[in-house]
Amino acid sequence: MSAIQSMPDVMRLLRRRLWLIALVGVVGAILSVIIALNQPKVFQATAVIQIESPQVGRDLTGQTIATDANHRLQLIEQRLMARDNLVKVIERHGLFANVPNMPLAEKVHQLRISARITPITVGIPGMGPATAPSGLSVTVNLNDPVKAAEVANDFVETVITQNRERRMDLVRETLDFFSAEEARVSAQIAEVEGVIADFKRANGASLPSSITPVREELRTLNETLLDLDQQIITLETESTRQRQEVFARQIGQLTDQRALVSARIAQNEAALAAAPRVERELGALTRDLTQLQDQLSTITTSRVEAEMASVLESRQQQERFEILETAIPPQFPVSASRKKLAIAGALASLVLGLALVITLELLNPAIRSAAQLEKELEITPVVTIPVVRLRHERRRRALRIAGTVLMILLVVPIVVRLVQERLMPLRLLGGN
Repeated sequence: MSAIQSMPDVMRLLRRRLWLIALVGVVGAILSVIIALNQPKVFQATAVIQIESPQVGRDLTGQTIATDANHRLQLIEQRLMARDNLVKVIERHGLFANVPNMPLAEKVHQLRISARITPITVGIPGMGPATAPSGLSVTVNLNDPVKAAEVANDFVETVITQNRERRMDLVRETLDFFSAEEARVSAQIAEVEGVIADFKRANGASLPSSITPVREELRTLNETLLDLDQQIITLETESTRQRQEVFARQIGQLTDQRALVSARIAQNEAALAAAPRVERELGALTRDLTQLQDQLSTITTSRVEAEMASVLESRQQQERFEILETAIPPQFPVSASRKKLAIAGALASLVLGLALVITLELLNPAIRSAAQLEKELEITPVVTIPVVRLRHERRRRALRIAGTVLMILLVVPIVVRLVQERLMPLRLLGGN
């Protein structure tokens, strides 16, 4: 059973609960005005940085120095939003001076959420989506337009400075690395060359270039040895025709010559036997030397590229960041209008009051008129007795209304205080 069945029922309900609707509407309007007055005016300042392409062709410097703009922008943003850097910005621009009791961590958090760095990419028709940024924008939201512009320009200067320092450090580190590697590999080459020289001196007869002469000498020595044997046999055959002293002296000379030839033959045979091992070991040393020389050539080329990149970077001929637009103090806030916020809050309070009245009426569906009685129970009343409230009932009702109003008046300041405590820090963001 519902007490709201026609327009007259609605009008009677509104007259009967008008005080409640008005009370909720007034309290809501007051709170809306307070919230609107404490709503911070947010001003947005934006600065734009353009990423210029290298003035000198990249082919001249090769790929030794990495130029990934996306990666560098991520590193710069991380450094820019680091706690220590934000603390310096707060101290440099005197932010949150009106809220000295605000913790430093809260100040850093408020500034961090107020700043935004957005890469700007420009697509080229027919080349697919852009992958490398062509610029970036730095946006700062504060309640002070001048400080918003100052902080945005400060961030832009920091981005440009850190990008240049980052690239110079990278070029310097790369150049130092390749210079150190060049010195290290050169020392290894000198060491291997010394080992090869000592090895050649120790195994000169077994070297591949000496095999052919050693074989020719061995053939000659074998022929000489055969000739000496023939001479010794001839002397021994004719020994009866010579004196014993002459015979002994000739035999001794031939025997000594034969021993020398035999020793030389043994040396040459040992050299030929060691030739495969010597060739294998010399080949390994030569390969090591060749690898080191190739490595040195590559390192030298990279070092020259790094030196060229260092020169170009020092003259700002490489990819660099330039300020395209400086941030200027905005004239109008980007936050919602206080007047619109107050009006919307007041209208919402009236709607809330109406909803509360209708809810209370639905929870207590009493029959309040003869028409409702006739419609609900199909009984036609003969006499309608109006409600007559006694004095103590009227007094009790007045006291209940007064108590409700008094309670609301006590609650409203508490709510206002809570609202101010929550919103004032935001309102004072960037204040002097």
